[in-house]
Amino acid sequence: MRLLTQWINQSSENKDYFNSKLQDWASKTDTAQSHYYNKDEAYARFAERVKSAQRLLEPPAKPRSKVPVHPLSTNKQKLYYKLASVAAVVVLILGITFYLGQYTPGKSKKGLDTNQLSYKEIKVPDGSRQKLVLPDKSVVWINAGSSFKYPASFSGKTRTVYLNGEGYFQVAKDASHPFIVRTIKGDITVTGTTFDVYAYDNKPRFETALLEGHVHVQTPDGQIVHLLPSQKAELKNTTLTVSPIENPDEYRWSEGLICFDNKGITEVLEELQTAFGHKISIRHLKEPQLLLTGKFRISDGLDYALKVLKDSYGLEFIKEKKDTSYIIIN
Repeated sequence: MRLLTQWINQSSENKDYFNSKLQDWASKTDTAQSHYYNKDEAYARFAERVKSAQRLLEPPAKPRSKVPVHPLSTNKQKLYYKLASVAAVVVLILGITFYLGQYTPGKSKKGLDTNQLSYKEIKVPDGSRQKLVLPDKSVVWINAGSSFKYPASFSGKTRTVYLNGEGYFQVAKDASHPFIVRTIKGDITVTGTTFDVYAYDNKPRFETALLEGHVHVQTPDGQIVHLLPSQKAELKNTTLTVSPIENPDEYRWSEGLICFDNKGITEVLEELQTAFGHKISIRHLKEPQLLLTGKFRISDGLDYALKVLKDSYGLEFIKEKKDTSYIIIN
């Protein structure tokens, strides 16, 4: 361990080389890119580099002395270099584990040094939305209750971002650098297209809706589908299925609209809670299987939306005076 550390600290070039190899290993072992990369050969090259560093740090040979070398000293020296070699491998594995850990989709990492990795993270609270322009000029809208992480600049063979929540993407075309959206429930790969991704880590629903271009969706268990415009991929009972988009308005939330067509009442109320940032508690529902159809502007407020639902579907509610929450009582 000390030997490898000495070599790394000898110069900035050594540090840069070590870090670049770890990052290169981590990025290339990605499942989407594994067929481009031979991990065994990469490790062999790195191991040879470590051995070379060890040889450089060995003390120069001294003139032969008539004083015999104690066998125990030779054994200790061999043991030291053997342990140093093992330590080098341990450091390599720990480094790779760290970098791969940062790339786990949708998983928050405590202690992540985003400055060192040059990543930016956006967290959008309930009742809000945020528009971003990425370094490649792609445009992304992040919906309420979502988090999004992206690099300060794209480098390498792919443009990779990380989403926990819902995002509406308008990706700049670049066929030689695929754009990858990583989530805890699956990855979406494109080169230039418009699509919506719904993947909150605390909600069962996982959906990718394609509006323009071409999309490749892959789940962690290896299911893969390819979407054409006006198609969506949904995870239903652990199976990734493809179906036509019946209501394109559903993906207009980036325009400040909440649109739903034959959607369950509890799902609609949950969507209103997130969009407006006010808690909605259900005390009683006369028809829990009721399907709702409607369209609201977020700018009109939650009071207005609930009053419309009351007039249209008989939904009764009360507003708490002590806070800004609502209770459904019908």
